[in-house]
Amino acid sequence: MKRPVELWATLACLVGAELVFLVAGLVRWAAEGGADLIVLPLVLLALSLVAAGSIMARIGIARAGAIAIAIFAGLLHLLVVLGDGPVIARVISGIVGAAQIYAVVLLSTGPMRKFLERR
Repeated sequence: MKRPVELWATLACLVGAELVFLVAGLVRWAAEGGADLIVLPLVLLALSLVAAGSIMARIGIARAGAIAIAIFAGLLHLLVVLGDGPVIARVISGIVGAAQIYAVVLLSTGPMRKFLERR
């Protein structure tokens, strides 16, 4: 089956957004110091890569797992937005969190369901 456009948009939302969050964490780490600033971005990127890989491999439970990971990441980004920190970090985290929730919407579309169903 041909890969739908929603697949590429989902992968961009899952992995691309977390790469942006990692770059923001690396910039903060270089400016402020403290390796704890890149732990959360690295963990979320690893989870997103697992979700993206399972979607591309069309593993049976990939859709449910990717939705769970995206919701978890979205909630973590919401916590960053509501916490104390530099305004730019909170804005970036809000945008990345919105991208994660959009990935959930994309995973729930008909073409993605059809792509991920077993044959």
